[in-house]
Amino acid sequence: MGYFPCAPLGPTLAVSLQLLSLVRQLFMQMPPNTLAWCESFEAYLAVMGYRMDTKEGMRRRFSNAYHWYCILEMSLDEHVQQQLQKSAGPPSDTPLAVSSPSHCCPDDNVSNSNMRPSEYLQQHCPLCFSGHSWQSNNNQQSSSDVDAIVCIDACFTQKHRSGQTDDPVNPTATVFLSPEDIHAMECEVDGLQKSKSSNYRRRGQASKRNLGEEGEVFEEGMKITTSVLKGCNESFTAADERCQKASTQFFSDTGVMALLCRHDHVIHLANMTSAGEKQHYALALIKSLFSHLPGSFRIGLLYDIGCQLEQSCRKWGFLQPFLPCISFAISVFHAFGHQWPCQLIYHPQK
Repeated sequence: MGYFPCAPLGPTLAVSLQLLSLVRQLFMQMPPNTLAWCESFEAYLAVMGYRMDTKEGMRRRFSNAYHWYCILEMSLDEHVQQQLQKSAGPPSDTPLAVSSPSHCCPDDNVSNSNMRPSEYLQQHCPLCFSGHSWQSNNNQQSSSDVDAIVCIDACFTQKHRSGQTDDPVNPTATVFLSPEDIHAMECEVDGLQKSKSSNYRRRGQASKRNLGEEGEVFEEGMKITTSVLKGCNESFTAADERCQKASTQFFSDTGVMALLCRHDHVIHLANMTSAGEKQHYALALIKSLFSHLPGSFRIGLLYDIGCQLEQSCRKWGFLQPFLPCISFAISVFHAFGHQWPCQLIYHPQK
């Protein structure tokens, strides 16, 4: 099949395409670790009587060859998909939503209620976003029904040390949100909180309806009282944005927050750079998801602190254009850690 060089000019190592294909399939079944693989391969070659003539071994050169081989494979797959889409074409009566990159969001004032989910979403999960049943049943479904279910969670084990170099150039499409869009959402959150905090304090209890018992009040749009929300907030460290789960002194990227569909297909990822699990990461992921959806598409959102996220959205005005299309719920694994009234409203099986 041929060999793939480690450099475009004057390569000192060429790797068999069959071997690169084997390593790629291996790394799909286990965490990628080129260092361990290269050291094992060098030990195997040493037993066979072959030794590397450089101090650094083959790791750096093999990593370069493997990286650009994967880029070539992904670029080929993208080209084939683009040609298939051009030859097939969408149905004329159901135009597609704007298939922009994952970090681009269309104008919120533009109505795309007559469109289908974008090709980006259909490629990531055809079961969730390629069907047409949501259009025909849109007027018949009750307000509690949703067209697709997604979940959000954060992982603080995927870190990047501050002293290490950045990743190699990757020209292929990515599911990661751009740092600019995450920063824009952070600024939007800060701006809304600063502009509405003074008004919220002045209104006091004007925006709440008292039920007669002391402290048992409902915030506008919420179905559980503030005392229940406070109890849920104290039960989960994810609800405390000030809780440090990773050190920003040693890590430039402290973790990853993911948005997945119900079939465990990754829709979007966001690199976290803060010490805690701040809400603007989840808000950026949700906003990016709705940039690929029609205006009438309804989403069921599972999050371990879904009650806190809905409270923040309604209190501060986050995701205002999309709130009518979101049904907040709590992931079943975390549901029993919430207060009983909260479980009655936000449990996914209720």
